Amino acid sequence: MRERSKSLWLIASSREVIKVSRREIVICIGCPMGCRVTVTLGKDGSVTTLKGAECRQGQKYVLNELKNPLRTLTATVRTVDEDFPLLPVRSSRPVPKTLLQPIMRETARIRIKTPVQAGDVVARNVQGSKADLLATTDWSGPGGEG
Repeated sequence: MRERSKSLWLIASSREVIKVSRREIVICIGCPMGCRVTVTLGKDGSVTTLKGAECRQGQKYVLNELKNPLRTLTATVRTVDEDFPLLPVRSSRPVPKTLLQPIMRETARIRIKTPVQAGDVVARNVQGSKADLLATTDWSGPGGEG
């Protein structure tokens, strides 16, 4: 989880601004310690320093978070049942953070008409992410007891 980001800028002329370095503070969720890790990135985007990670798992988490942040998506999809209008779903695997909004737009168009059990696939390979949307609870169908 990123907390904040700071950039250092060098003004070379009135029209030219050059980014010198960027500092990111990431709260590690790799283990229960929740370390605050400070990462300094060079102007080419490479990691120049990494401070505050107490374990290798934390270092790995932070580097992955900076390069390719992934999230498990949780959402709801519509059903045709007035008594059970929304079915909770989640992604079968973490998906790139950049795909969360497109997946949510796709999720908003889904309408479930047949009974499902927890773990059933509601949508396959959403937005080409290789992740399926899975029902997280049972629904016995229209008029049934969800």
